[in-house]
Amino acid sequence: MNTANASEGPRRAWATYLLIAVFLVLLWAPTFDAIFHVDGSRAAGENRLPAGPPDVRELRAGHVQKFIAASEAYFNDHFGFRKKLIRLFQNWKLGLFHDRSVYKVLIGPNQWLFIGEEQMVEHYLGLAKFTPEQLQTWQTMLEKRRDWLAAHGIKYLFVVPPDKQDIYPEELPLWLQKAAPAQRHSKLDQFLEHMKAHSTVEILDLRAPLLAAKQEAPVYLREDTHWNLLGGFIACQEVIKALTRQMPELPPLPREDFDWTNVPAAGGDLAHMLGTEAPEKNYFKPLPKPSVSLPVMHEATELVSAWNAHKSNVVTENPAPLTATAMVFHDSFGNAWRQFLGCSFKRIVFMGENREFNQRLILDNHPQVVINEILERYFNTQDPQELLAHDHLP
Repeated sequence: MNTANASEGPRRAWATYLLIAVFLVLLWAPTFDAIFHVDGSRAAGENRLPAGPPDVRELRAGHVQKFIAASEAYFNDHFGFRKKLIRLFQNWKLGLFHDRSVYKVLIGPNQWLFIGEEQMVEHYLGLAKFTPEQLQTWQTMLEKRRDWLAAHGIKYLFVVPPDKQDIYPEELPLWLQKAAPAQRHSKLDQFLEHMKAHSTVEILDLRAPLLAAKQEAPVYLREDTHWNLLGGFIACQEVIKALTRQMPELPPLPREDFDWTNVPAAGGDLAHMLGTEAPEKNYFKPLPKPSVSLPVMHEATELVSAWNAHKSNVVTENPAPLTATAMVFHDSFGNAWRQFLGCSFKRIVFMGENREFNQRLILDNHPQVVINEILERYFNTQDPQELLAHDHLP
């Protein structure tokens, strides 16, 4: 009798049983998670909403094929451990194969993340330029807004927050740092030079104060496209300083009114796009001093954008004896302003759409000043002719 073959039999049997057990665990794991929700991973960044549950009414109406298709779509977007599997796939593809082709994110040598969409490289290097016609259209559009507001006794300020790479060029990928010319000349530079030479519209350039402030503390997030709350606060200070040239009665916004604490936070929009769980190190939380009168904030769902954009609109009201009122048309960068600008104004209407210039809402809310905020990368790609046509100004 061959004892070696006899001993191999039990080993092969155990291996078979183990393989069957592993197969059954993997087979039933999605169902287990669907029932008990053990997968605590954050949802991966996707460019669409997940499919909703199938409508039973379709089945009752005899639309069996449509119901089955909807059921399959729902299962594909919600099966157990889907979030974990997507994150593992993204991390393996990035870590093992260094394949970033599916990501629209640039990673610097110190792991700072930068958005790579919307011709970011061409705009940063100064290769993309405004045409003379585009510059003239921007001028015409802003002057029409300024003049229409002035005719109604309202001041105007146009603000372009800089992209993250303008404030932290040293954190860009080395190949992009080396490709940048010594004297970069961006679209924003073009625009500011043109407006200084040909127009008197009040325009606020935030680059210098943010570059100065970053020497003391980070003003942009590492894992996100946005500035942090400290960067947003510095911008608010500059907005108040600029407005005092038109509204001398505005109270200042002292940095000493707040204590700033660096606290851990989850990674932002760029980390989300990469599917990583990297923590955010540049998040600062403002702690107001007891003497500061903070604005009360509430959503204003009754304010509807002329662009039909489903954005969050907010009104802030300050109980302190203030008098100035404002209206702010902004993008996501302006979200950081809501808790700070309200310290200097009695009432502010924040409209979360940077293209907006809604004349009816402006007249209904009686602001003393209108602030237009458009982030640099949106400013670079926005068609001013579209804005001009949409404003319907004389």
